[in-house]
Order: sequence, then C-alpha cells, then structure tokens
Amino acid sequence: MKLLAIKVIRILFGDFQDVMNPTLRRLFLGNFLSSLGTGMTLSLLLVYLKDIRGFTTSFGGFLLSFMALISIVFGGPVGWLIDRIGPKKVIVAGLLLEGSAVALWSIVTTRNEAIVVAAMSSLGTLMIWPPQTVLVTRMSEEKDRQRVFGFNFMLFNLGLGFGGFTASVIVQEGNAGSFELLYRLDSLSYFAYLLVILSIKGNFRSDGSKREEKQGTYKDVLRDRRFMKVAFGGLIYITFGYASLQGGIAIFVTQFLDLSPKWIGVVYGANTVAIFLLQGSVLRIIEKRNKYQVLRWAGWIWAGSWLIIGAASFVHGFIAGVLIALSQVIFAVGEMIWSPTAPTLTNELAPDELRGRYNSVMGMQWNIAGVIGPAIVGILLGNNQATVWLILMVAGSLLPISLFRSVERNDKLRN
Repeated sequence: MKLLAIKVIRILFGDFQDVMNPTLRRLFLGNFLSSLGTGMTLSLLLVYLKDIRGFTTSFGGFLLSFMALISIVFGGPVGWLIDRIGPKKVIVAGLLLEGSAVALWSIVTTRNEAIVVAAMSSLGTLMIWPPQTVLVTRMSEEKDRQRVFGFNFMLFNLGLGFGGFTASVIVQEGNAGSFELLYRLDSLSYFAYLLVILSIKGNFRSDGSKREEKQGTYKDVLRDRRFMKVAFGGLIYITFGYASLQGGIAIFVTQFLDLSPKWIGVVYGANTVAIFLLQGSVLRIIEKRNKYQVLRWAGWIWAGSWLIIGAASFVHGFIAGVLIALSQVIFAVGEMIWSPTAPTLTNELAPDELRGRYNSVMGMQWNIAGVIGPAIVGILLGNNQATVWLILMVAGSLLPISLFRSVERNDKLRN
C-alpha cells in the first residue's frame, strides 16, 4: 500500500518536482493552507448572512457588489504599491487584513459592521493575489513558469476541495456556532500563510522599484497593445466563464433541471478532481505550444462545456446530473490551460519594474467580471431565459478567439 501511494504521488507531482525550489515550496505551502480555509467559507457567505445573521438576500447581493467595486477602485493603487515597495510587504499587509476580516465575519451583527468587514476583506484579497503572482514570477525561472503556475493552481483547487468537504462535515443548518467556527478556521489559515511568508528571506523588489518615477506608469501598461488585448480577451473569458458559472450553474441545476442541491456538490467535486488528476498531463501538452494558440483552445473547450450544459436540459434526472458533471470536467480542462498560461504570458510581456501594475490589471478582470457575470445570470435566469443565457455563454467563450489569433499573427509579423 505504501509503495502504491508513493507511485501515485510520483505520477501526480512528478511533472513539477524539477521546477520547485525551496522558496517556491514554502510559498505554495502557505497558499495551500489559505485555500483550505477559503474552501470552508467560499460558498457560505450569503447563506450565513441570511440564515444566521438575519440579513436580507438583497443586502447580501449588495455586499458582493460593494466588494467588487472596492477591488476595482483600489486595484490600480495596489499595483503601484507592489512596484514601489515590493510584493512581499504588500502580501504581508494583505494577509493581516484578510485574516482579521474573516475572523470578524464570525461576530458581525449589524449592516454597518458587515459593510466595514466586507471592505476590509475585499482590500485584503486585493493585496494577496497580484503580489503573490509577482512573487511566483521572481522566484521561478522563465522557462518553468507555466508549470509553476499550473502546480499552484492545482494545489489551490485541492485546498478548496478539502476545505469544502470539511465545511460539509462541520456546518449545521441554523447553527450559528458551526458557521462561526468555519470563519475562525479560515482566519487561522490566512495567519498560517502569513507566518510562511515571514519565514521567506528576501524582499523580491525589482531594481526599478526604488526609482519608480523613471521606470514607467500605468500609461505604459495601457499603451502595451498586446497586453491590453490579452487582458480584454481574459475579461470576456472570465465574464462568460467563471463569473457566470459560479452563480448560474447552481440556479440552472436546481431550478431549471429540477435536480437536488446535492448535485451542486457533485458538479464542483468533479471539477476539482479533474484539475488535481489532469493538470500535469495538460501542461505537458501545452507548454511547448504558442501561448496565444492554447488560449484559443480554452475558448473552444469552454464553449463545448456550455453546449453540454445546454444538452442536459433535453434529458431528465440522473442523466442530466451526469451531463452537468461532465461539462465541469471539460470546463476544468479549459481552466488548466488558462490558469497557468495567462499569468505566464502576462509576466513575459511585463517589464520587471511594472509587474505589479500588469498583474493588478489582470486581477481587475475578476473584479469587473464579478459584477457583470452575476448580473447577466440574475437578469436572464431570473426571467426564465435559460436558452438565451446558454447561447450568450457559448458566444462569449468564442469571442476572444479571434482577438488572440490577431495578437499571435502580429507577433509573427514583428519577429
């Protein structure tokens, strides 16, 4: 049994062993710990605020929109700060802020308190992910970055899966103490990550961070047409992919397919398992390919995933549930292409002294999509327009393909 376990570990992680230096191992350990906590609370905030704290669903929706707005407004300054003082100091501040905010969720009782904690949490998250991407870039060799980002994505999803399973064991409907415990455990996971970051030596600043005014501004980022096309294409992908899927799939499964809510756990579980098992294989296929080409593949794959979701509406019961789960395995393949390739390409295009700004712009994709995607879901599914919603999702997945093709063509002409 022990030999079998070792063999399985080698199969799953063998693709990543030769690119993992000790510093990266520490960073990814911290990120994995925080993802365990995130998985415990990721899908529970609206339920917690309504069922335990007595807030209305509309107020919960307002909080989510408010958090996205905070991230959009402060994304630019955070990118500047990363380039100015270095990513390590920014992520330390972010982990302190997020860890504190998550702990405070367990004791909020009024709307004003919830708004303050939501602002803290949004800022904390904003000060974790972009600097983490810069840290990964500066800790790794350029030739290894696609695999490194892929491994980080795989570990993060593994943590979310374990965290979600832990939450299902702990949480009890209507029991305030069980929800509060989850938020406290989530808070501890961020402080564990903080200890890991503090144990890493070095500040990982660029040479230009001490003289930022001579090294460029956001105007230089916006003038980079290749990067802005990549960022805009990514915004479309995320809006019609992740952002619409996270809220829309649960509504579609329970209200339009009339399946048990238990299928939602099965669907997301299929996605997580697929990423854990297949990320190494997918990376072996894409790492020697042109990055713009594989980003186009992601669009075709996500469009196929949405078509399978649509096909589920023509069948019933167990078969419909299986098709939805299959769609999320296919969607996961697109994720396994996008998640390591997009940050790798971003940091290839970014001058070292502007990596904070470039990665913050990419981070804003999620914040903007986090407003637009759920709005599309609410408007269309709320008015029983599931067919229109699915057609729009397929079209949105295909739209960036021509954009990435034009960037690739211009690159070839330039070279």
